[in-house]
Amino acid sequence: MNAPRAGGGAVGVYPGSFDPLTVAHVAIAQAAVRAAHLDRIDLALSKVALGKQNGGHSSLEARADAIRRAARTRPWLAVITTDKQLIAEIAAGYDVVVMGADKWAQVRDPAWYGGDAAARDAALDALPRVLVAPRPGFDVDRSDLRDQAGDRTADRAADRPEVLDIDPQHAEVSSTRARAGEQHLVAGDARRRVLVDGNNVVGSRPDGWWRDRPGATRRLVARLQDFAHRTGADVAVVFDGRPLPDLPEGLHDGVRVAYARRAGRDAGDDRIVEEVANDDHRLSLTVVTSDRGLAQRVRALGAPVESAGALIRELESERP
Repeated sequence: MNAPRAGGGAVGVYPGSFDPLTVAHVAIAQAAVRAAHLDRIDLALSKVALGKQNGGHSSLEARADAIRRAARTRPWLAVITTDKQLIAEIAAGYDVVVMGADKWAQVRDPAWYGGDAAARDAALDALPRVLVAPRPGFDVDRSDLRDQAGDRTADRAADRPEVLDIDPQHAEVSSTRARAGEQHLVAGDARRRVLVDGNNVVGSRPDGWWRDRPGATRRLVARLQDFAHRTGADVAVVFDGRPLPDLPEGLHDGVRVAYARRAGRDAGDDRIVEEVANDDHRLSLTVVTSDRGLAQRVRALGAPVESAGALIRELESERP
């Protein structure tokens, strides 16, 4: 794949799973833009990542959407998806390829080429300029790059990598830690922000919810909590009626629960409209509802809308 050029400037590629996109990923991309004077850097998502054939914790499209959200305030950032898996193949046509020191070690390991050292050599020779982010346990210097067998490829590749200047704190950041609950490691503006019309979502499926409305409310909150933990999304939900004693208004394990401020028709809708109107970044706040009247009101304020059914399908498809 040849990378498209915007105005003829240099373009880099940074392959990874970005599951989720972390503050370290963004810092590395920005450091690469500065170091190589790039016009753009593409974060490349493989449809089937090498060594991760069982898939990620979040769908490919969900991860691509997170990068697009981060790119709204970073004109030099973009995302692509590719069928290619090897970094050497993904980097074809780009001016620069960016990777962590652990990935650089993999690129040099013949095991990733079916044990074929000649294939490894050809891949290294084909790489564009290489920028490497330091990682604990992987020292990117000439001694690290010299092949144990002392072959010619190690010597020829030794002058390729350039170590990026990254805040040492970022070296300890990992997507694994972010998925485990350290949400402060997720890139803030990449997080999906969702405001759910709770009664509309509960009532969209004829599953007997009317026989136990409090129970249906609790079940939805529990599923939203799982969704928030798994994806790093910023989730809020608004319900009609009186607050449940065990779910008062406030933050509950990663989900903000709110209730209508009054009784009567459209009370919950009015609270959702209020929340949207008071949000300084409403363009990135998705309201989940299938209520046409509410959808019109929040769209008029600039907030995008997603149907209740779409959220339910996502919740069900992401279940382990």
